Amino acid sequence: MCKLFDEWRNEIKDYCRQQGLNFDTAEKLSQSWNKNTVALSYRNPSKGSNGLLDDTPCPLVLLIRREKNGKLVFEQTEHTKKYLA
Repeated sequence: MCKLFDEWRNEIKDYCRQQGLNFDTAEKLSQSWNKNTVALSYRNPSKGSNGLLDDTPCPLVLLIRREKNGKLVFEQTEHTKKYLA
């Protein structure tokens, strides 16, 4: 699991609650990250076990980044409500 997701867990949980999104589902999505960004993507296990390595599209569900001022910024996509509502 992503260390940043764990560090930001409470803020992500609060955001999901405020937006009517399911945090438990968000926590189970595929996670990609760098030093200040976490991307949550949906991977359909019936279409392969290795995500992009199987050439399986993994829709971006939620992008989370920490700004220089310390604030987390959440960017929803057209897939957010579909997978987290």
